[in-house]
Amino acid sequence: MLALSLSIGTTAGLAAASKLEHVGDLICTVGDQTPKAGMICVFRNKNTGLEETYQGSLSNAGGAKSVTPKRTLLWSVNAKPTVELKPGVLAQRYEAPESEQNNAKSVEGEVKPGVSLSLITDKNDDLSALATLSMELKLISAPT
Repeated sequence: MLALSLSIGTTAGLAAASKLEHVGDLICTVGDQTPKAGMICVFRNKNTGLEETYQGSLSNAGGAKSVTPKRTLLWSVNAKPTVELKPGVLAQRYEAPESEQNNAKSVEGEVKPGVSLSLITDKNDDLSALATLSMELKLISAPT
């Protein structure tokens, strides 16, 4: 009986460790679309209130529809509890998960797969633009 309860406790612990938690918001202002749309993003950590600034780019594979330039996109930043939220944690390339290629509303990190971004606002655009979205972020400033 003890072995069974240990097994169940371990499984529950693993499930909790793999679950993503909301850790903050990312606000991105998209510039002109010229194969890649440049953007400036601010990440606000919900636990500390500290902000980091990122320079980024959005691009679409093939002839896919583009995200409208000169607009603001709001993303929920989600991470596994095991991810350390140190400055620059969002600096990486993101792509829509294979399971959502036809109706993507989120993108996952390539280097740190425990970090994902879920689109909160996209009032005027068709979300099919995100199905082939590739996004890259580079840290340009963080509090010291």
